[in-house]
Amino acid sequence: MLVSMTWVKLTLPFVACAALCSAQTTAVNALKGQVDGIRQNIMEAAEKAPLSVYSYKPADGVMTFHQQLAHIADANYSICAPLKNNEANPNQGPTEEKAAGKDVIPALKASFDYCDAALATLTDAGLAGTIKRGTSERPAAYYAFHLLDHIALHYGNLITYMRANNIVPPETERRSRPAPAKK
Repeated sequence: MLVSMTWVKLTLPFVACAALCSAQTTAVNALKGQVDGIRQNIMEAAEKAPLSVYSYKPADGVMTFHQQLAHIADANYSICAPLKNNEANPNQGPTEEKAAGKDVIPALKASFDYCDAALATLTDAGLAGTIKRGTSERPAAYYAFHLLDHIALHYGNLITYMRANNIVPPETERRSRPAPAKK
């Protein structure tokens, strides 16, 4: 019995540490922080741009401002569905066809909310888990970081569209504000 108790006393801390380490979310929290920042910028850009900018596109063959927002919404569902227990994409049909003009804003918000719920289930250890979609199998990290990459890319597009229309992007506007006076 003494050997068993000693084994338990020595092993229990390692088991507890392993359980805690596998549940840690340091990387996931950093990822969520980045996604949240870009989400804020995209949502504020969508709100800030006047309706007249929604039909703007810088050249033939590229998406309009509205199409960019609708594309982000559609892609959010597609990218985050695998992270939500590999569920089927719940988005029914192209957002561009369902939400004209600024009606795309609630659809965009809903897509980000869907991704928030998917990211909330992740742990750092879970990022290494594999997800099989169709004929491909990828780590969960692929989908999580693809989300970040995709929204950052398209926020960059939105910045260009806004600048071309003499609109200061939300992130730049926030950085330009004077710091509150210290008391």
